[in-house]
Amino acid sequence: MKKKRFYNNKKRNEKWTEPPKGRKINFADKYIESGNSSDKYDNRRKKEKKPLFTKEHLRSFAKYLIVALGCFVIVGTGYTLMDLYIERNAMPLNENDESVSTDMSNVALQLKSARIEPLSMDGGVMLEAVVDEVIDGGYTSVTFDIKRDDGTIGYDSALATIDMYGAEASPAIDVQNSIAQFVSNDILPVGRISCYKDNVVGASDLTAGLIVNGKLYRDSGDNAYLNPSSESAYNYIRGIVEESKGMGVTVFVLENCNLPEELGNSYGDGFKPLADKLYKDFGNDIKLIEGVAVTVNGDNAKSIEEEWKEKTASINSSNIIFNVTAKDKEKVKQFLDTQDGISYIISE
Repeated sequence: MKKKRFYNNKKRNEKWTEPPKGRKINFADKYIESGNSSDKYDNRRKKEKKPLFTKEHLRSFAKYLIVALGCFVIVGTGYTLMDLYIERNAMPLNENDESVSTDMSNVALQLKSARIEPLSMDGGVMLEAVVDEVIDGGYTSVTFDIKRDDGTIGYDSALATIDMYGAEASPAIDVQNSIAQFVSNDILPVGRISCYKDNVVGASDLTAGLIVNGKLYRDSGDNAYLNPSSESAYNYIRGIVEESKGMGVTVFVLENCNLPEELGNSYGDGFKPLADKLYKDFGNDIKLIEGVAVTVNGDNAKSIEEEWKEKTASINSSNIIFNVTAKDKEKVKQFLDTQDGISYIISE
């Protein structure tokens, strides 16, 4: 029997299959068609779980951590050394440097002040009662007499001139601690100075007192005055301001800066000349306000308003504080609180 041959050369070089279509594929391509998964069972296949931290990840993390810590140490050391250098080599602050001092002179203040007796500034029980009364009354500050109208001094002074003249009378015994307590309760302490009206020094020191026609001048109320042109008189006032400032007073009301009208304007009196001298000596870390005394006798809203307008019509309220003596303090205060831009000290 003839052995059948399954292969022969009759149709060599002829195509046995359909021509190939598309492109050559790799093994993984069977899962991809036009860039998308073509195997609907692919999401069911078991995936290989990669470890969260590998040796490579740990090495990389450690490298970046070391670099970050090194940068932190370098920067921190640099800032520390720079601070130490600046602290050791910086120029000391000049206490008179206007750029670092508080410019109190240009601060606009609208004060609602209660006038208190210096004796109540004891730093203790009386002071606590005053603080409560001031807060309950809706005041923002308190005013006490540093130098009274009669020339007496209202605080315990260490000035030799005050001791020499015997000017101290009924003084506040603990001004510094009392002022600190006012400030801690958001109450501004204000010191009042009766500048030229003075029956103590004016009558005792002829170099400071006002001499007219060879004798000490006295007004119709038998009050003597300091001479605004006298260097001794200015130094006396200046010493009082300096000592009070050292105890914590930064706002001063200057009253009785004008001599009686019958003397004319030949003595250099007035608020502005005195304030200019004090600002020149103390700089701008104090505030000087001109005080104007006003008495209001009205006892109802209409009469109070009419009397107020009559007595203050010619007064420019800029940098002015009205020292008000009132018959009915509460009603006058209610009226003044409705007046914009008005600062006042009120007492009975």
